[in-house]
Amino acid sequence: MKITTAGLVALCVCAAPRVAAAQTMQWTDKGYVSVNGGAQVGSHNLDESGSFALYDETATFSSTNKVKGGGLFDIGGAYRVWGRNVLGGLSVTHVSSKSNGSLKGSIPDPVVTDQFRAVTKSFSGLKHSETAVHLDAIWMMPVANKIDVGFSAGPTIFSVKQDTIPSLTITEPGPTITTTVSASSKTTVGFNIGVDAQYMLRKKYGAGIVARYAIGSVSLPGASKKLTVGGFQIGVGGRYRF
Repeated sequence: MKITTAGLVALCVCAAPRVAAAQTMQWTDKGYVSVNGGAQVGSHNLDESGSFALYDETATFSSTNKVKGGGLFDIGGAYRVWGRNVLGGLSVTHVSSKSNGSLKGSIPDPVVTDQFRAVTKSFSGLKHSETAVHLDAIWMMPVANKIDVGFSAGPTIFSVKQDTIPSLTITEPGPTITTTVSASSKTTVGFNIGVDAQYMLRKKYGAGIVARYAIGSVSLPGASKKLTVGGFQIGVGGRYRF
C-alpha cells in the first residue's frame, strides 16, 4: 500500500509540469494571413448527350471526358472571434485544367431515309476552372513553442466554368464531324474540411502546409448527371500573424 501511494505521488509530481505547460499553451495572436501554392488532385467524369435536326431527321450524339484537378493558388486569412482558440476564416482558391475525351454519334444519311451512320471522334483541350470561397470556423491548437495546428470546417461557394459540346457540325461526304464548344458558367454551394499546420520562423512570419477536402456539384447544359467539383487540395506557403 505504501509502495502504491508513493508511486501515485511520484506520478503526480512528474505529470504536474506537463499539465501546467499544456494549460499555458494558448493561441495568443489575433489572426493570420496565408498564401499557398499547390495542387488539387482527383478527377471527375463529365457525360453529355444531345441531338439536332439534320436532313429532316434527328442526329444524336454522346460524349464523355475526364475533368482533372490542376495547379492550386490559395489565399486567405482568419481572425479570432471567440475565446483564445476559435477563429473565423475566409479562403479563396483557384484551380484550372484541360481535359480530353471521346464522342460517338448517329448521323442521318443525306439521301436515304432512316439510314443512320455511326461516327466517333476524339477531342482535347476542353477548359475547366473552379474559383472557390471557403467560409470556415477554425479551432487553433498550439502543439509546441513555434508550432500551431488549425482544424477547419464550413461551407464552400464554387464558381465553375466548363467547356461543353452542345452540338456538332457535319460535313459531307463522310460524314466528317466537327465539335462545337461552348463555355458554361455555374455557381453552387458545397462544404469543406481541412487542417493547417503552421511553423513560426519569427514572431510574425512563418511557413505552413494546408490540406483541405472540398466538394460540391453543378448541373451543366447537356450533361446527363451533375458534375462533381472540388477534391483533395494540398498547398504550402507563407503565414503572417497579427
